[in-house]
Amino acid sequence: MSKKIWNKINKGIILLQFTILAIIILLFNPLTSVSLTFFYANKYGLDKSVFYRQIKSESYFRCFVRSPKGAIGVGQVLYSTAGYIEPEINKWELYLPWRNLDISGKYMQLLLNRHNDNYSLALAAYNWGETNVSEKLKENDISIEPDTNYIYLFENIRETYTYIEKILR
Repeated sequence: MSKKIWNKINKGIILLQFTILAIIILLFNPLTSVSLTFFYANKYGLDKSVFYRQIKSESYFRCFVRSPKGAIGVGQVLYSTAGYIEPEINKWELYLPWRNLDISGKYMQLLLNRHNDNYSLALAAYNWGETNVSEKLKENDISIEPDTNYIYLFENIRETYTYIEKILR
């Protein structure tokens, strides 16, 4: 093979590598995750500013984070929760910001539907778990009102209380 042809092949390979790297940087960049957050908030009818603060609180828009409890990606979704929302999902897909945010948005929509469009309770369920929040509501004999902030119910669950406070303030 002539040197000219070899140089052209090498330049093409280098250009292809830089193109792939640019695409990876674009897809996994926190700014892309911010844009996707607004897209999925709109898709699922969520309050955009609340969903933005929720995802910011969860991961600061970083897609490769993993919590000590095993929550993955920008929305810090547990694989078990993702499987509940989308049974066919693979665990590795939770590292893809567009898949993770899609599941996070669907899950928030489901939690809002279950909690009479009440963000304080939906956020508590997202953070602390649906079963825990349901039991807390039964304990306190709460009839859910959409515009009431039920943060006071979680004063003794510090992480959840702080989570709700940070997102809804």
